[in-house]
Amino acid sequence: MTIRHKLILYFGILLAICFAIAGMLSGFFLRSASNRLLFANVKTMNDSISASVSIDTEASMIDDMIDIKTITGVETILFKDDVVIAATFAGDLPTLTGASVVSETYGVRGVRTGTMYYYFTITQLTDDGYTLYVFRSEDLAVDGGEGMFYAAFVGVLFLFISISLISVFAARVFANPIRDLAGYANRMDPERKPEPRPVFDIAEFNELGSALEKASIRLNDYRTSEREFLHNFSHEMKTPLTNIYGYAEGLDVGVLQGEEAQNACKVIMTESEKLKDNINQILFLGRLDAVETVYKMQKTNLSDVIADAMNSVQIAAHEANVELRLHPIAAESYLTADAEKLEAAFVNVLSNGVRYAKTAIDINVSVEADRIIVTIDDDGPGIPLTDRERVFERYFIGYKGHTGLGLTIARAIVVAHGGKITAAASPAHGARFTFEIPKRT
Repeated sequence: MTIRHKLILYFGILLAICFAIAGMLSGFFLRSASNRLLFANVKTMNDSISASVSIDTEASMIDDMIDIKTITGVETILFKDDVVIAATFAGDLPTLTGASVVSETYGVRGVRTGTMYYYFTITQLTDDGYTLYVFRSEDLAVDGGEGMFYAAFVGVLFLFISISLISVFAARVFANPIRDLAGYANRMDPERKPEPRPVFDIAEFNELGSALEKASIRLNDYRTSEREFLHNFSHEMKTPLTNIYGYAEGLDVGVLQGEEAQNACKVIMTESEKLKDNINQILFLGRLDAVETVYKMQKTNLSDVIADAMNSVQIAAHEANVELRLHPIAAESYLTADAEKLEAAFVNVLSNGVRYAKTAIDINVSVEADRIIVTIDDDGPGIPLTDRERVFERYFIGYKGHTGLGLTIARAIVVAHGGKITAAASPAHGARFTFEIPKRT
């Protein structure tokens, strides 16, 4: 079912509920108003008839009574001192002792004679005892309530048509933007430049359009970063392979002998290590993405993990003339973690720092009640404010970056431990990476 059909259905249900409530309320109020109008009309018309009777003589009164019945069909009885003088009824007269007051306000009474029901009023014609009873049957008692019910019916019908039109219009108002947004989403393509989002009169649809536009831009950026990664990674793979192949060929044909051969073997081993590191990062990231990734969580001394990570990057730091400084830790730094994966996260961040630092990298550990905070500061050029979140995105490569995976892997590991890692500026105006890892011991 489309949203247009659902909106029409919901408006229909709302309309039915409104009709039910309106019917109950109007039935009560209209009936009450109709009865009041009925009795007022009976009183007014009967008084008019009574006023038209000539009271000159008794005979003139009777003649007028006959004329009234002939013209209007209204029955009358003329009394004098409670004695019937004349009546226009063809059959038996109504039994007035069985009459009941139906409206005290208008002085209207009701009585049944056979199958007929009459409303009647009593008017004193003369001071010498002549009284006229004017009887009006239900058929002749035009109450005007029909007009009220007709007006109510027209009003309800107008309400029904109005709500129906509103429901169709509302369905169109909501369905068309959704259709446009669906088309916009279907046209999102990472291979093409993101197109501007459609603009609507409804703020919520504009918010949704903005979210889709941002997603389209991120998708395009991701695709661009992926292409850059493939280009850089192929370069990272090609250079070591070229060196390995060249030195291996020299050894094979005997060009390299003695000490040169030993140096060639060292180069081959070094370049092979670079290849292995690059491939391991790809494999490591693939394992992190896998649902079945298993973390061997156990009680771990974070100081030992950091020390092992520093040892892993010590050679690279020495070659770059960068000093690694771990400041004293004031308290025991035990937590529940996968030591191997957490070490990999620190190695990636420290390796990143070694590439950018000028002279030193400072590591500080702060132990709190429920978490351990580790800050890694370098004195390099720092990270631009606009890139401090993007550096953790997959394939994002800085100007000295390699694969664009190291910080992505670091964040994935820290998040898997229930923590977070952020990038900021260090006191030395370089980069600061802050790890916040819960203890969970």
